[in-house]
Amino acid sequence: MTMTLQTQSQGVPIVEPQKAIIEVRNAGKIYSVKGRSALTVFENLSYSIPERSFLSIVGPSGCGKSTLLKLVSGLEPASSGEILFKGRKITGPADGMIYVFQQYAKSIFPWRTVIQNIDFGLQSHKRLGRKAARDLCMEYIRLVGLEGYEDYYPYQLSGGMQQRVVIARALICEPAVLLMDEPFSAVDALTRAILQELLLKIWQTIPVTILFVTHDVEEAVFLSTHIISLTKSPARIHEDLDIDLPYPRDQIKTRADDRFNAIRQKLFASIFLQEKGMAPGKV
Repeated sequence: MTMTLQTQSQGVPIVEPQKAIIEVRNAGKIYSVKGRSALTVFENLSYSIPERSFLSIVGPSGCGKSTLLKLVSGLEPASSGEILFKGRKITGPADGMIYVFQQYAKSIFPWRTVIQNIDFGLQSHKRLGRKAARDLCMEYIRLVGLEGYEDYYPYQLSGGMQQRVVIARALICEPAVLLMDEPFSAVDALTRAILQELLLKIWQTIPVTILFVTHDVEEAVFLSTHIISLTKSPARIHEDLDIDLPYPRDQIKTRADDRFNAIRQKLFASIFLQEKGMAPGKV
C-alpha cells in the first residue's frame, strides 16, 4: 500500500464535505440493574459522522461517551434505534472498524516483538508473503515513528511507544473508521502531546475517519474537525461544534490561538458546571 499525504499548498489537509460514514438514528441504551431501576444512558440520540472527519466526544463523567463508542463499534447492541455504517445497520463488530482501547499494555502481546505484534494485525486482515508482509509492517512502523525498534519487546518500550505499536497494528488492517477510547490518558503530558501530533499526521496521511473519546477538552479541540459534548445521563447532545482551526496544528501556535481558547473555555465551563450539578450553560 502506498500512503500519500493529501494536503493543499499551505499544508492544510484536503477534507472535502463527504457523505456520512456512520449514522446514529434515535439510538437508546438502557442497562438493567438487578434490584434497582433501569439506568437510561441515553435515548433518541441522533448524529451523522462525515467520512474523513475527526470527531471527538466529550462530556461529564458517566454521560455515556464510551458506551456510545461501543454501540458504534458493535461491541454492544443499542436498546432502541439503530446505527448504520456505510448505510448498513450494525448488528455486531463491523468489518472496516478498529477499536483502540485505553489500556494499551493489555492490547499487545508481551511475547511478540514490535514487528510481530503489527504482523499479527496484518495476518488477521490479509495474507501476504513473508517479504511483502515485513515490508508493509515496516511501512507502518515508520509511520508511527518506531523505526529501529522493530525487534524490541513491549517491556523494552515506554508507554507511549507501546501505544504506537497498538496504533500501527490497528492501522495496518486498513480500517475505514478508527475508534479510540481515551487512548492517551495513561501517558505523561509531554508524551501525550507528541502522540496527539502523531495521530494528526496519521489522519492526514491515511484516508480514515476517527471517532475519539476523551475527558480532556483541550485535547479534543486540538485534534478535531468536529466535537460533540454530551450532557449527563440520560445524555443528549448539548454542543455540536465545527472546529475551524487550520491544519496542520502545532502544540504551541494552535494553543495560543484565541479561537482555540474560546472553544476550550466554552466546553470546559459547560462540562464543569454539570459536574457540580448545575444545568449546562447556566452560570
